[in-house]
Amino acid sequence: MNFGLTEEQRQFKEAAREFAERVIRPAVRHMEESNQFPWDIIRQMGELGFFGIEVPEEYGGVGADAISYTLVLEEISRVSPAVGVIMSVNTSLAVGGILQFGTEEQKRKYIPPLISGEVIGAYSLTEPQAGSDAASLLTTYRKEGDRYIINGRKIWCTNGPEARYIILYAVEDTKNPKRTMTAFIIDTTRKGFSVGKVEEKVGLRGAHSAELILEDYEAYPEEILGEEGKGYKIALTLLSSGRIGIASQSLGIAQGAFELALEHATTREQFGQPIANFEMIQYYISEMATRIDAARLLTYRAAWLKQMGLPYRKESSMAKLYASETANYVTDRTIQILASMGYSMEHDGQRYWRDGRVTTIYEGTSEIQRIVIAREILKEMGKI
Repeated sequence: MNFGLTEEQRQFKEAAREFAERVIRPAVRHMEESNQFPWDIIRQMGELGFFGIEVPEEYGGVGADAISYTLVLEEISRVSPAVGVIMSVNTSLAVGGILQFGTEEQKRKYIPPLISGEVIGAYSLTEPQAGSDAASLLTTYRKEGDRYIINGRKIWCTNGPEARYIILYAVEDTKNPKRTMTAFIIDTTRKGFSVGKVEEKVGLRGAHSAELILEDYEAYPEEILGEEGKGYKIALTLLSSGRIGIASQSLGIAQGAFELALEHATTREQFGQPIANFEMIQYYISEMATRIDAARLLTYRAAWLKQMGLPYRKESSMAKLYASETANYVTDRTIQILASMGYSMEHDGQRYWRDGRVTTIYEGTSEIQRIVIAREILKEMGKI
């Protein structure tokens, strides 16, 4: 058992940290105030290969491993969780989905632009009545000759307003959704697709989530991801991969907030000494550090299992559950340590707090993660 990083993995981590500090951090305040999508940052990340870390070289990628990707996403999210989630959705779900389930033609058509930073991808499953219950879709398709006509409404699609390509799920029969659900690669420049309401979110400013509207949108057989009627299995598989991404984002949030708390605790003086000398602050520091380390080990293990081609559904849910709840705990305690300063909109403490809150909700709530974990354990025991 080796807990160390390879030289290549260390290089990825260092490159991501340097880029995050040099390019992203100076832009964070503008993103917060303007809520503008950070296209300049995204293009630079594409040039550095950050979106193609796990993509084979034959499709324009770097050809590295899942842990390297996890390290980069963690470092980016340590400075900007908003840029982190843009990266995670594009890379873990859109690029990852096409890489895992796409045909050779789909890989060569879609992956190079999606990892270049010139266009961005998204993933759309959620509907007004379908969230944790992923099978309750009302977005439908019907066949007309060589075309598939899609109608419906999606919500909370991250990257939706900016995406060129979206992996989107629809069913042929709403009474039999699991057997008729199909994943389509949607081209957002085509007639019949439009963006509806863009959500005004508590956090993750600059990373947009929106309603998508499909009105007689025409898709073609070569735009089906995987096989027709196999979309439900694809959705669950990709969400397991995406949960490693959100665990990595959560780690970055927790680490970034923890560093703020440490800096403040060692420089802020009360009663003639730094507040880090007080036992209760030390308790918070030890709890935050231990939880972050445990979350990191869970996340790296899930990434390692993925790159080894081993089952990781349970482990990715464990990582996502624990890392996201750790992000929420650490950001809350950071506010407590920073006190009034942490509650000020001028300080980054509140930004990590706002950005971290959603991690226990999207790509599977904490409640759903606990169900997945328990069911996988019972399956291993042969009880279900």
